[in-house]
Amino acid sequence: MKALVLGATGAVGRHIVESLIDNHEIQEIHVFVRRQVTYTSPKVTVHIVNFDEPREWAHLVTGDILFSAMGTNRKQAGSKEAQWTVDYTYQYEMARIAAQNGVKKYGLVSSLGANPKSKFFYLSMKGQLEDVILELPFEAIVIARPATLIREEPKLVERISCAVFGVINKARVLMSQEPVKTADVAKVLVTATMGQQYGISIIENETIHERAGYFKA
Repeated sequence: MKALVLGATGAVGRHIVESLIDNHEIQEIHVFVRRQVTYTSPKVTVHIVNFDEPREWAHLVTGDILFSAMGTNRKQAGSKEAQWTVDYTYQYEMARIAAQNGVKKYGLVSSLGANPKSKFFYLSMKGQLEDVILELPFEAIVIARPATLIREEPKLVERISCAVFGVINKARVLMSQEPVKTADVAKVLVTATMGQQYGISIIENETIHERAGYFKA
C-alpha cells in the first residue's frame, strides 16, 4: 500500500509518518513538504514542493491513502489570511487532487469543536474544511477532532491546559475536552483510516482517548 502525508513535519504529522513506517501493510510513504527533511526509513520518499503551484506537483499525488495534518497558528502565519492558506487552501487542494487522481482513502486531523458556523475563526475554518472534504469522491474518509494537543515539548499554554484538566478529570468530567497526546492522535487516525473500507467516520476527542487506551476499565 502506498501512503501520502501532508504536514509530515508537524506535531501530529511526524507521528503519522512513524506509525506508517512501522505498519507492515505500507510499502511506500510519500511526504509533501516545503523544505528538506530526512528520514532513515527506505520506505519514505520526500517531495519538496511549492504548495502555491499545485500544477507542478499534482502528478505526484498518487497512491492508496492520504493523511492530512498540516496546520499553523495565526502568530506563526502572521495573519488570518495566511493561516487560512495553510490550514484550508493547501489541505483542500491536496485532497482535491488526490481524489481526482484516484486515491481511495483520506484521513484528516481537524479540531474539537470544528463547525463552519462557529463565531471563532479557527473552528469555523476547520468546519468549512471538513465540509468541502466530505464532498470529495473518496471511498473512505476519517476525520479526527482532537482537543488541545500534548506535544513532546509542550508550549506554555498546553502545559497549563494539561495541568487544569488533570485536576478536573480526577473526577472523570470533561473527558471530551481533555488534552490528548499527538502520538495517540496519529496512531488512532492511521488505524481507523486504514481499517475504514467505505463511508465517513468522525472520531471525537473522547473516542481518541478511548481508542488509545486512556480509560481502561
